Amino acid sequence: MTFNPHKCIVLVAREHGLESLKKLIELKNYKIIAIFTHRLNPKSYDPQRGERSDFKDFENISKLYKIPFFTIDDKSEKNQLENFSKENEFDFLISISWRYLISPQVFEKAKIGSINLHRGDLPKYAGAEPIKRALENKESNISICAHHIIQNYDEGEIICKITYPTNHEQDKTLDENVERLKKEITPYFPQLTIKSLEILLNTYEK
Repeated sequence: MTFNPHKCIVLVAREHGLESLKKLIELKNYKIIAIFTHRLNPKSYDPQRGERSDFKDFENISKLYKIPFFTIDDKSEKNQLENFSKENEFDFLISISWRYLISPQVFEKAKIGSINLHRGDLPKYAGAEPIKRALENKESNISICAHHIIQNYDEGEIICKITYPTNHEQDKTLDENVERLKKEITPYFPQLTIKSLEILLNTYEK
């Protein structure tokens, strides 16, 4: 019997996106057919829009595994994703730290499902800077949520989530605590990615 791995398009950036991508490549039951990432920093904190520090890591992985590679740094470039999804069959669309809204013609094309991973408890901390907002509100825990992609940001049904203690360090600034937590929760992103794909797969096969 021939085994056909599940085809995935990934929209990824930052360290937690990179680690999840590596895990997907490691598991032979998934096949990445395209990597989309951002080459440039967002204008909101880098007006000059220099190259992202993690960009070369994504580029090198695409070269090593011969995976088609695309960069999108402006809304006008989103047609690359739309065209690729139109021309190719795929089972999963996976979004981690993706900057733009994904059109229905893309996420609805996924045969089994489309997921996004968010560094905040949904729906309470939808949108930007969820960890910072949780700390400002004196939350004792933060969550990473995997949810279905729909037309609006962070509003799809939650598939599964992981809760993690903030362990707020009083001798550090708010921003230092945010950066610490980002690093501490990064290893959980690959776990949550795979778990959510397995849940969707099990539901699809029933």
